[in-house]
Amino acid sequence: MSILYNLAYAIGFTPWERAATADPTTLPRLLTAEEAHRGGPGRALDLGCGSGAQLAMLAARGWKATGVDLVPKALARARRRLAAQGLTADLVRTDATELPPAAVGSGYDLFLDIGCYHGLHPAARARMGRAVTALAAPDASVLILAFQAGALPRPMPRGADQADIQAAFPGWTLTDTEPAITDGMPRPLRKAAPHWYRLHRND
Repeated sequence: MSILYNLAYAIGFTPWERAATADPTTLPRLLTAEEAHRGGPGRALDLGCGSGAQLAMLAARGWKATGVDLVPKALARARRRLAAQGLTADLVRTDATELPPAAVGSGYDLFLDIGCYHGLHPAARARMGRAVTALAAPDASVLILAFQAGALPRPMPRGADQADIQAAFPGWTLTDTEPAITDGMPRPLRKAAPHWYRLHRND
């Protein structure tokens, strides 16, 4: 999968980034709810941050944000985006299924995953769940945007449903799910019926 993403960024074909920005209202609303829950912005980790659109949003809202991605071109774009907006966030080249604490730190209040988890195979999903849990603060939350399972042909992301997500995050409770607004997405991505999922770490 990393080879595919490296090639896609090299040629500038990144439709998932359009999917992530097609709905300008839902993520800000979800972040507002997270901020209200914990009394303000905390520490956030953007899993598979790509060119940093959501990372920049987190930083602009006052979150102490870190983005991780394996694709150098994506991280370079994220750095340029942050610099252009006068924002500060950490960027780390690492696998979202590993997340070594020495590189990314720990004690995160929020994990944001827009289109990373749903492209992984089951073993990698389990590794991501364990890696996230190891870095999570006691009251942490995870927000995931994922296509529905089997909605798109390969090599597009395989998708995930509620049961898939819960299986990868034992020790977390799925508190909310809602369909994403797809009006601004390309037609194939609308067909994928993306959903938002929120998990909360069990105390």
